[in-house]
Amino acid sequence: MRVLIAFALGALAGAIGVVLWFTVDPDFEAQTEAVAGGGNIAVAFDERALAAIIAQELATLPGVRARPVVEVEVQQEGLVVVTFAIGSQGIGARGSISFDPNVADGRLRLDVAGASLGGLAAPEAVAALIEPPLQARLDEAAGSLPYRLVAIRTTDRRLTLDLAID
Repeated sequence: MRVLIAFALGALAGAIGVVLWFTVDPDFEAQTEAVAGGGNIAVAFDERALAAIIAQELATLPGVRARPVVEVEVQQEGLVVVTFAIGSQGIGARGSISFDPNVADGRLRLDVAGASLGGLAAPEAVAALIEPPLQARLDEAAGSLPYRLVAIRTTDRRLTLDLAID
């Protein structure tokens, strides 16, 4: 009976040892993904979040009475394509605008890459509407600490902004 108990304890200890061998990092190094640009905070906006922010801002344009329907596509090439419809039941306007998000002096800048707004507004005016709420969210993420925007990633249908706290 002792031999059977010793065998069972040995088998259990061996199984635990094998599991630990394959799960514990023997070098004790964290395996984290390096952040592009050396930032230490990443703020990510998926397409739905961007659409909600942009719809809220487009509603403030003169002549826009109802909240527009907005769709956003974050392309891997770095562009953010926004299409929107203002009005309802065939009465209204459709438009689209493409932004190229860039870093300028450690802050976010949306450069207009293309637009079809149908006379609704100048593309630069739309960019000027969208930039401040995104920048405000970066300010919130950093708290009251000074920071600079160091990198922009457009992967997995997300716009990710990397900040470095100074």
